Amino acid sequence: MNSKGWKNFAEHINGEYFKKGFWYPPAVKKVHNGYTIVFENYSTGGETPVTCTKVYTYIIPKKYFEFHIYNNNIFSSIGKYFGMQDIETGDPVFDKNYIVKSNDGFKVKQLLRNTKVKNEIENFKRLNLKLKKAGKLWKKLPEGAYELEFITERDIHDYRELETIYQLITGVLDQLEEIGILTQKI
Repeated sequence: MNSKGWKNFAEHINGEYFKKGFWYPPAVKKVHNGYTIVFENYSTGGETPVTCTKVYTYIIPKKYFEFHIYNNNIFSSIGKYFGMQDIETGDPVFDKNYIVKSNDGFKVKQLLRNTKVKNEIENFKRLNLKLKKAGKLWKKLPEGAYELEFITERDIHDYRELETIYQLITGVLDQLEEIGILTQKI
């Protein structure tokens, strides 16, 4: 999305449009319960670059906890056949459609028991949702910071779709607080 599109989206969601510097793309941020959620684009580079949309926030969990939830596809089916770990949630339809990886099966199941979170996940034809240790290459983050991110391999221009991603991220944040994962806000 171009600068004008991000400015309009920021206005649409009562967020804030910003640009970190000359080399950085424009972005939008919106605060939810003290967490700053950022919407931005980035390019994959290379011979055939792809513009991707990323929505993310930083958190500090009480203990090491990571997860990755994404759509089941032919490659993940092959991976499962060869022993790739997939956490079963107990919902046969959800387990058929999504791959769930985590270092803590109990906690990720608690997260996915929340109807709002599960319904928001099911809104996406293509899902790539992760909670992972945050890299500190360009950002000054406190020790123990993690990144909750949703990434698409395309440039999203539809405000409703961006709002749906926002609803998913905020639902996950709220549930992580509810189950006692989070310690402080960044």
